[in-house]
Amino acid sequence: MTIFKTAKRALKFFRIGLAAKKLHRTQDETERLLAKKALAGLFADARGITMKVGQLFAGNDGATPFQELVEGIEPLPLKTMIPLLEKELGRKVKSVFRAIEPAIAAASLGQVHLAELKNGEKVAIKIRYPDITDAVDAELRLVGLMPGVGPVKRWGFDLDAYKTSLRNNMQRELDYRSEALRQDYFGRIIQVPGLKVPSVYLDLCSERLLVQSRAEGVLINKIAQWSEQDRLEVGKILVLTLFKSLFVAGEVHGDPHPGNVFYAHDDYGQPQATLLDYGCTISIDEVRRLALLKLIVGCRERNPTKPLECFAALGFDSKKLAAISGALPALCQLLFQPFLVNHSFDTAQWQLGQSVNELLGDYRWWFRSAGPADLFLLMRAFQGLIQQLQRLEVNLPWWPLLQQAVGAELIRQATNYNLPTIEQPRLTALSFDQQATLLCVRVNEDGEQRVSVKMPAEAVLDLEHLIPEDVLARIVASGMIDLKQVDASLRANGITPQQLFVFEDGRKTYQVWLE
Repeated sequence: MTIFKTAKRALKFFRIGLAAKKLHRTQDETERLLAKKALAGLFADARGITMKVGQLFAGNDGATPFQELVEGIEPLPLKTMIPLLEKELGRKVKSVFRAIEPAIAAASLGQVHLAELKNGEKVAIKIRYPDITDAVDAELRLVGLMPGVGPVKRWGFDLDAYKTSLRNNMQRELDYRSEALRQDYFGRIIQVPGLKVPSVYLDLCSERLLVQSRAEGVLINKIAQWSEQDRLEVGKILVLTLFKSLFVAGEVHGDPHPGNVFYAHDDYGQPQATLLDYGCTISIDEVRRLALLKLIVGCRERNPTKPLECFAALGFDSKKLAAISGALPALCQLLFQPFLVNHSFDTAQWQLGQSVNELLGDYRWWFRSAGPADLFLLMRAFQGLIQQLQRLEVNLPWWPLLQQAVGAELIRQATNYNLPTIEQPRLTALSFDQQATLLCVRVNEDGEQRVSVKMPAEAVLDLEHLIPEDVLARIVASGMIDLKQVDASLRANGITPQQLFVFEDGRKTYQVWLE
């Protein structure tokens, strides 16, 4: 890798940064569209890691310019790729393939050609770009120079761990032979009705070449006219695939952008989804799988499970989390909200970011910085699922589908799983069953009860807005009760059963407690 090539990649990073800044500042819709087109073009030209960032934009933006990164960019000519293909095969193309078509689209690290084997089987060939390894290496070098700024520096993110995770992931993606083996494993282990995983021809695969059975279908933006029942079935396939791959196989598809799934109907008219591109997968060992499932079940059942211990088993820094251990049970109720009900859950109403911010404030960065670097790939898989369900416009019952995916025995095993011992933190780790369930308010006047209200305990975190303004003003003016201190204590030590305050106001007595 020459200094000149690294400098060229740095220049592309700089140009993309300027284009993204312009897009952020632009308010006029016509100018925004033009800015998006320019930014998408820069992403496409860069390929490599940079183009993958553009594909993430496509997952969040229905606009055409970014969608083109999903559906493909201008590929290299077939004549340019044939010598590379023959080098990987170790023989002439004609000795293996009856026909090869020019690529109709290109991706970030390679491009796909439709072909036919000598025996007539229809296949797809993924060939890595020439010199893409050098390009990725240059980008990784640039990533290695990124400083720790803003929340990264203030809250102690392990930036080196994130850089290492990115490097390891990209190196895995560059090795098509490794991808073929993971794809083969995924297809054998993840058995979900309606899911198709293209079979791989391992004898034809190499570090730069992957040959698989041909997949057919349309992208998710083409199935809006399908019936609601068909879209529900597609949603179930996607949900069951993620749950089974995570908790049963321990190998999660980590690149959920829309271009990696084809949709079609089988010979019987039933919806099916073909999952493509296994370059970016996340391996989750048994300890982490059981800890996560135990955490979800514990949160749902409010049993003696301690969230801090589960998060530690997932790879979180337990010493860091000890500072906010009291808030962890309430945080889990936000993170796992779709699993806490038996009925269908509307993900569009799940304002997770806002809710976590209201619960933790700036300490949300403390929680994130305590997490392992590879967790963002798993979060990306869940985010991709949510985006797909919203584009399908369907709501599904997450808990019943989780039960279907993993089975009662695995849930029982996770519930009874003894978590690894962790160093005892400064603060006592709360369990789910220690958390209060109700916020209670009682108002007495002249010794007689006038008002009695009970609401979910988590409402206490918005206590100041629940108190009538005139009463709040008198509480503040009295100087006897520091509501901000009450709030801070609850966030730090937990929403546990306790009396919060009693306020005497003339003939009225206000009593607020948790039970």
